[in-house]
Amino acid sequence: MSMTYTIDHVVASVEDVSVEVAAKSEMSFAGIETDPKTGQRTATYNLASGDNAYPASVVFRTAVQKAATGMIRRFGWSFNTWAVVTDSVSGIATRKPLQVNVSIVAPADYTVEVADLDAALGNAYSFSYPSVTTKVRSTSWLAKLLFGVAQVA
Repeated sequence: MSMTYTIDHVVASVEDVSVEVAAKSEMSFAGIETDPKTGQRTATYNLASGDNAYPASVVFRTAVQKAATGMIRRFGWSFNTWAVVTDSVSGIATRKPLQVNVSIVAPADYTVEVADLDAALGNAYSFSYPSVTTKVRSTSWLAKLLFGVAQVA
């Protein structure tokens, strides 16, 4: 008997989208920690750009945990940076933290293929925009969320 593993509601179609790409060459490994209670492993990378007083980082995390539905693997990453406003008269820049998170919870006792997970991640990302015109994503759904409107479609 053979088993087939798939992910429901993942569409295999593609659209030609331009995606901004981070300067991954600026990532400098800062360390790894393991939480003794949860078993979560966290690796931090600092980005070697910007203002030293306001460092940016990328944090990767993974853990296997017991849940009501069985064993699950929680993993993801965060991009930690700063939103900046600069006064055009004084030239003074004020910064406040900005964080982008990607969090995935997958069954740890099922075989989830990397290609299927990659397609699911692409599908999930595509829910951040309604349409694409000549590789450019519409930002209307992001604008609604940014200004407090949860109903995007």
